[in-house]
Amino acid sequence: MKKIYILLISIIIFSSCSNDFLDTSPYDSIASGNMWNSESKADQGVAGIYQALKARTISDSYKIFDGLGFVNSYGSHGPADNEVMVYLNGNITPSHGLFSDTWKQHYEGIHRANDAIANLHKANLPAQKYERLMCEAKFLRAYFYYRLNALFKGVPVYTEPTPSESLTKGQSSVDDVYQLCINDLTDCINNEHFPNNTLDKSVYGRASKGAAYALRGMVYMWKKDFPKAASDLSKVKDCGYGLWTGEWSQFFKVENEKDKEMIFPLQYDETSGFSSDIQKYIGGRSHYDGWTEAMPSVDYVNMFLNADGSAFIWNDRLPGWDNLTVAQREVFFLRDGLSATSSDNNIKTAYNEAVKRLGSSVMTTYYRETGNEARIKAAFENRDPRLQKSVFTPYSTAICYSPYWNGGNEQELTLRWPLLNNVAPYWDMWSDKRKTAFYMYRKYNETRKGRYINRDRCTVDLPLIRFTDVTLLLAEAYNENNELGKSITTFNTIRTRNGVSMPALTEGGSGPNAVTGKDDMKKRIQYERRAELALEGVNYFDELRWKTLKESKYDGGSNTAGRKSWWGSVEAEYRWRGDHFMTWPAPTAETQMNPNIKQTPGWSY
Repeated sequence: MKKIYILLISIIIFSSCSNDFLDTSPYDSIASGNMWNSESKADQGVAGIYQALKARTISDSYKIFDGLGFVNSYGSHGPADNEVMVYLNGNITPSHGLFSDTWKQHYEGIHRANDAIANLHKANLPAQKYERLMCEAKFLRAYFYYRLNALFKGVPVYTEPTPSESLTKGQSSVDDVYQLCINDLTDCINNEHFPNNTLDKSVYGRASKGAAYALRGMVYMWKKDFPKAASDLSKVKDCGYGLWTGEWSQFFKVENEKDKEMIFPLQYDETSGFSSDIQKYIGGRSHYDGWTEAMPSVDYVNMFLNADGSAFIWNDRLPGWDNLTVAQREVFFLRDGLSATSSDNNIKTAYNEAVKRLGSSVMTTYYRETGNEARIKAAFENRDPRLQKSVFTPYSTAICYSPYWNGGNEQELTLRWPLLNNVAPYWDMWSDKRKTAFYMYRKYNETRKGRYINRDRCTVDLPLIRFTDVTLLLAEAYNENNELGKSITTFNTIRTRNGVSMPALTEGGSGPNAVTGKDDMKKRIQYERRAELALEGVNYFDELRWKTLKESKYDGGSNTAGRKSWWGSVEAEYRWRGDHFMTWPAPTAETQMNPNIKQTPGWSY
């Protein structure tokens, strides 16, 4: 293992203007041996474990792990984006930083937690506080090991402070790593001084007994111990957490981030260095000058059901769709008014270029100079409401702001193709990538002036665990345990809530919402998790756990998978290199420095 043991623990001084558990000042460092000799230093040391959650490969889950899921990742700016593309196009090797950084940064959190667990007794804390901080440290250690194990399928286990020269263990088995997680979380759950929840804003963001039940339930899901998973996941509600009851899309706003829905968040504020940059990666140039690196994939958009629960089929909405090649389907997405005789040279040029790409016969047969926009826009209406609340679909509009455009003033813009200009008379909404038409995320994307200072200073908290995730896992656990009725009842609390209002499923009967059995219910749960949890760093882990990564993201391994335009043309191919992709390789640097770290089968070192 790389010699990454941290002998210095960061002291974190809390901002006087915030009641949240969020460090907003620079680090100082002192030797670990002196770290735990007072209550204030113990507080700061435990806060240092939480800070490890903000390492790039953890806090940037929406760029990395969702990027390996339902995202058209572009990969032209920052290293996180390029990591996604190198993975997706199959060119990644065990020496890549995606693997080594993830390994290193998770172990940094583990070593900080081990230091706290071994030394908190030195601080002479009141008994109740000592027990609470010990539980927080154990919860966080379990969280780091849980994520490592899900990715690497067996890692070295360290449970006490270890000098760098003694970090020579080989990988423990998957079951042994998960058992460590279970043991730590069981200690948290059984401790009378560990609070049920941290909904009190003075301690918001800390681990809690409800979070421990949720995480232990997740571990049992990976172990396929569904009775124990269901038992744990059902107890989260008893700890005081529950579903967001407001309009669905409003949960993802700063104003509502401290709701009972939020079980364990990553916290951010606008202070430089303590904010996130999600806006930069999902926003467009019309949205705070974003880079549009992470875009909703076409497969993600197309999977959204109709509002009555039936499957969406393009040819039902656009007769003739099935008669055209993928490239020719662009004709349905063209903006109104294109004409070879237009007095507007931009319009005339756009028309002539479309004819060159698609052919005059296709344009004559399928293009409508008036009504083309309304026709394609209608294909995205009467769908699962989360589609248009999560994604800017073609010809949707928004009031937009960018500091470098329109004199710093807001303007209503429309997402059109071909893009002409983001000023009068066109007022097109611009992404950063404009060589073809890509979807953009609306979820977590702010478009109005004053919501953020800039694209790098995003303040909305991002959930690591939230109640909807837990509820859908509970429905899955019931289903896998052959309790179909309980699964459907639990599932329907998500499906029918405010802002979603999809039809409830029924056990038996007929129609699109009638569940025919266990396998059918499993597919419905998978759909719901994909529709619900985008950009939350969950989907990729789900696909690994279900063993559906090849099927859902690589089109079964064919050459039709990739970053696609609205109509499905592949702009960059994704390549499936084999089932070993579902287990991350032990990083090359670790195998070179520690002979007890075994190379992962299937990967070329």
